[in-house]
Amino acid sequence: MINFFRKIRRKLADDNEFFKYARYAIGEIILVVIGILIALQINNWNEWRKERIIEKSILLELENNLERNLALIDIAAAEMNEINKSTGTMIEIIAERKPYTDTLKYHFSQFNRSGSYLLNLNTNGYESLKNIGFEILTSKVLKNEILSLFETSYPSYVQETEVVNATWGSNPMWMQDYFYIGPSDPGLIPLDYGSLIEDKKFMTIVREIEGGRNRVFKVMMLCKKETERVLQLIKDALQ
Repeated sequence: MINFFRKIRRKLADDNEFFKYARYAIGEIILVVIGILIALQINNWNEWRKERIIEKSILLELENNLERNLALIDIAAAEMNEINKSTGTMIEIIAERKPYTDTLKYHFSQFNRSGSYLLNLNTNGYESLKNIGFEILTSKVLKNEILSLFETSYPSYVQETEVVNATWGSNPMWMQDYFYIGPSDPGLIPLDYGSLIEDKKFMTIVREIEGGRNRVFKVMMLCKKETERVLQLIKDALQ
C-alpha cells in the first residue's frame, strides 16, 4: 500500500500535476474571496445610496420648514414693529399731556398686544430627523447647527415669549382699572383720561410691557439669523 502511494506521489511529481492542482485550488479560493468582497462592496454602496436618498428627503423637508419659519418671523416682526410704533405714539401723547382724541382708542388697544409671540414654528423635518437618527447626516457641522437651532435657539425664543405672555398677555384684569372693557369695541376708552395721564403706575406698566416685547423681538431676530445660517448650510448640502 505504501509503495502504491509512493508510486502515485512520484508520478504526480514527475508530471507536475500536484502543483497544477495546487495553483488551481488557490486560484479558485482567490476568485471566491474576490467575489465575496465585490458583493459586500456592492451591498455597502447600495446601503449608502439608500441613506443618501433618505438624507436628501430629510434635508428638503428641513429646507421647507426653515423657509416657512423665516416667513413667519418676518410677519411677526412687522406686526411687533407696528405695535411698538403705536405704543411710542401713545407714550408721546401722554408725556406731552395732549388732549384725548378717538385715535387714542386704537393706540391704547395696541400697546398691550403681544403680537405673534408664540409662532407655530415648523419642526416636522426635525422630528423626522430625530426618528431616523442624526447619523444619517454626512456633515457633522450641519448636524450640530441643526441641533443648536431646534434644541437651543427655538426653545429660548418660546420660553421668553411664554414669560412675557404669562406676565401681561394672559392677565388683562389690571386694565379694568383704566379702561372700559367692551366685548365688541375694537379700541380701549379710558375711564378717566385726565387721571390716566398722571398715573405713574400705568406708565410703569406700559414701559414693562414694551420692554418685554422688545426682549422677545431681540430673541426673535437672533432666531432669524440662526435660521438663515442653517438654511444656507442645508442648501449647500443639497447641492
